[in-house]
Amino acid sequence: MTFSLVFRRRLAGGLRLVAQSIFRYIRKMSNMSKPAAADEQRRFIDDVSAILVPWGMQPTLANLYAYLLLNPEPVGLDTIVADLGMAKSSASVAARTLETYGLARRHGERGSKRVRYGASDSYSGFLVAQATLMGDLGRLIEGRAAGVAEDETLRRLRYLASFYRKMEATIVGRVRELSDEFVRSGPDEELR
Repeated sequence: MTFSLVFRRRLAGGLRLVAQSIFRYIRKMSNMSKPAAADEQRRFIDDVSAILVPWGMQPTLANLYAYLLLNPEPVGLDTIVADLGMAKSSASVAARTLETYGLARRHGERGSKRVRYGASDSYSGFLVAQATLMGDLGRLIEGRAAGVAEDETLRRLRYLASFYRKMEATIVGRVRELSDEFVRSGPDEELR
């Protein structure tokens, strides 16, 4: 039996509420000895998230992605939960979603069902997904414009549809070029 379970059983009535609020206060206290690097890392995570959320990435995904970028080794869900203060189910769903975008990689632990997640070396998955949505919108508008608009409105919708389809093709094409270039030549000169 854990200490907290024994302690809760011994508390009576009103004392239980006081103890719970004290524990909640202690858990949320800032660690005064926390190194400056940890503060800077938290700011990095918050800033990356602030940029990705308006692009349509859920805050939990954005926080986890930034966190994984900062970790030199893959981390388990328990570590993610402890470091980011999110529910384990949220961390699991976010990690799997990042994996589908190609932004995170799953690493199995030999002899265990536990998995760890690390940042992927592929950075284009979310961008390509956004470009695909843009193309889908262009195709939707193109296919339906004649039935819902005419004259100047129809011209505007056709231009918009063309623009979105061309943006999709440009983004996806450039991502392929950059990926091929990286495979052939490695990172840019200043990164070597």
